[in-house]
Amino acid sequence: MQLSEQAWQKFSLAQREQLLPTVSAQGVVGYTPYGSSQFFTSSWYGAGGVNVSLPIFNGFRLTAEATEAALQASAQSERTRDLRNQVVRDVRTAWLNANAQQQRVAVTSELVQQANLAFSLAQTRYQLGLSSIVELSQAQLQQTQAAIDNANARSQFGLAYATLQFQTGTPR
Repeated sequence: MQLSEQAWQKFSLAQREQLLPTVSAQGVVGYTPYGSSQFFTSSWYGAGGVNVSLPIFNGFRLTAEATEAALQASAQSERTRDLRNQVVRDVRTAWLNANAQQQRVAVTSELVQQANLAFSLAQTRYQLGLSSIVELSQAQLQQTQAAIDNANARSQFGLAYATLQFQTGTPR
């Protein structure tokens, strides 16, 4: 996109330079081995000329082409800026998502530890006869749910990290 933008800018400059006058010069020198020397004192000859071209009677075609090229260059510049902003947005979004998932893994790991502790306490209370089987089953269910949530969080973090690597172009 940047190379295309540079190409349009150079084309715009070239179109604008068509509005400038052009000056060209030509010259020729030669020798005539045959011919009548009664009219000429030498058989050598030379000629030169200058041509100045002013682009004024073209129906504003060159002005329109220069304006079009300048607008195309401006549009390409905006497309490049838009793509750059999209890339920055995608990378930033992927980083924020990966960061959030990493924090979620830390929270669910803590939740697993708390659920294990709660299950251990419920099991001890059940063995001592201080609670019912329902409380023990609830603690075991919470422990299992915490482990499932932790596994999901780790999986989502892996996905978010892979997305971040893809967005930044980092090889695995």
